[in-house]
Amino acid sequence: MKNLIIILIISGFIWSCTSNPKHLPEDSKPGLSAQKKADSAGEWEITVFDTDYETFVATRAQPKSMFTESGLKSRNQLLVTEWNNRFFSGINPNFYEVAIDYDVNEKYGFDFEYRLYQFFAYCNWKYGVRFNGLRGIDKTK
Repeated sequence: MKNLIIILIISGFIWSCTSNPKHLPEDSKPGLSAQKKADSAGEWEITVFDTDYETFVATRAQPKSMFTESGLKSRNQLLVTEWNNRFFSGINPNFYEVAIDYDVNEKYGFDFEYRLYQFFAYCNWKYGVRFNGLRGIDKTK
């Protein structure tokens, strides 16, 4: 009986210390901005307003050589659609604060497509948000 109580106390302690990836603090949500580069008429740049994103891209993201622009474009179409569906349906409005304006006919360029895809991989890695359009190797949770 004494061992059972000790096991229950230890189990309760371990259970209370586990993190819940679905719960996000109010101030932790990624922001995203896209605009054409001023010095180049045809190139786009993407800015992610999360301090850990650049570190993620430099250390954890798959290298650019593992992707093609057309492959990234098709995945980004799926991922943006999934993001926007969640935004418009009101799922977790504290996380999905804005819709992503992504035109499938626009040529954004390889770097933009890569960074947009890595944004979704980053959301999966840091916040535990699952996206169906991510490659298996980029799904962490």
